[in-house]
Amino acid sequence: MSERRTGPDDGFALAEALVALCLVASVATVASGAAVSMLELARAARGEAAGLAAASERIEALLASPAGTRSSGTDEVVVDGFPVVRTWRVGADDPAPGLARVEVTARWNAPRTTLLTLVAVAP
Repeated sequence: MSERRTGPDDGFALAEALVALCLVASVATVASGAAVSMLELARAARGEAAGLAAASERIEALLASPAGTRSSGTDEVVVDGFPVVRTWRVGADDPAPGLARVEVTARWNAPRTTLLTLVAVAP
């Protein structure tokens, strides 16, 4: 028969396992928070890209049109799944006679309301 020895290390493996479990749970909590933040950041970046693309498209169309046909207006487009409201203004003889100030503002909600304004001067 063998005798089992008892000593000061009895039950220490259980304590180590509990500490390790707590550490793993803490790391998992931090990692899941970071993952959620990164997903929100990626959505915001896609929203900004969509807003910039919508505004760029509108200002390029205005600049390519003849001077007499440019007019102010507004519309809503969907770019990459994001609804973007575009508002554009055309100011004649601004900043100088014979020039037109063309301004396009894009607004979207991804993840919060964001505005982007592009301004150009055209003959």
